[in-house]
Amino acid sequence: MENRMAMTQLTSQMGKLLRDRFGKGPESIYVSANEVCVSMHFRQFVSVVEKIMLQQNKDEAVRDTRQLVMDLIVPEFKALILRTLGLELQHIYYDWNLDNHSGIMIGLVDSSLFDRYQESYRGKEYIHRQVERISAEAEKMPDAMHSFWTNARTLVIVRSGILIKLEKELLRAGYEPALRVAKRALEKSLLVTEVDMIEALGRTSDGIYLDWKFDQDQSIIVFTFPSETST
Repeated sequence: MENRMAMTQLTSQMGKLLRDRFGKGPESIYVSANEVCVSMHFRQFVSVVEKIMLQQNKDEAVRDTRQLVMDLIVPEFKALILRTLGLELQHIYYDWNLDNHSGIMIGLVDSSLFDRYQESYRGKEYIHRQVERISAEAEKMPDAMHSFWTNARTLVIVRSGILIKLEKELLRAGYEPALRVAKRALEKSLLVTEVDMIEALGRTSDGIYLDWKFDQDQSIIVFTFPSETST
C-alpha cells in the first residue's frame, strides 16, 4: 500500500517535526506502512545536551525528557499520518536505543484488524513460541499475539493481555515509571539471550525496542535488522 511520494512527504515532514520539537532531528528516518501499522526507524538521533547526559549515565533522565516531548508530538503525528497516508492510528508506541542513538516509532491502526491481517513468514512459529515463553517468565502468557513485517528491516510483535495482578496494582498506586524501567530491562535481557534470530530468520538483529500501553494491557516488541534482505 506504500506510495513513494506519500512516504517521501511523510519522511520530510516528520524530520521537520522532530527538529522543531527537539532542536535536532535524526540523520535518517526509514518509514514504512502496511494495512495495520506505520513504522518509523530513526538513526543518529541525539542532541548535544543528551550526549552529555548519556556520558553521565543519566539514561532514564533522557528517556523522561523525550517522553514529555513525544507526548506533544503524538497528536501531530496522528494528524500527519491521516493527511499523508489516509490511516487513522489508534495507538502510538516508541522506544529508544540510547547506546547507538536510534529509535523506533510505531503507529497501530484498529487492533481488531489483526485477525484479518495474518502474515506467514520464515521463523514465525519459533519467534512466537519464544516470545510467549519469555512473556510467561516475565509476567504471564499473552492472551493474544500478532506479528508482521512493515518492511524487510522491521518486525513488529503485538502482545495483548500480559499484565499480572501485582503489576496492575502497582499501576493503580502510581508506579508506572518504575514498572516501565524494570520491565524494559528484564524483557530486553530475555529477548537478547533467548530469541535466536539466526535460527529463526538466518539474520542478526541490530536493535530491540519495547513499549507498553498499560491502560490497554497491550505491548509491542520491535526487532530491527541492518539490511533489506528478503524475509
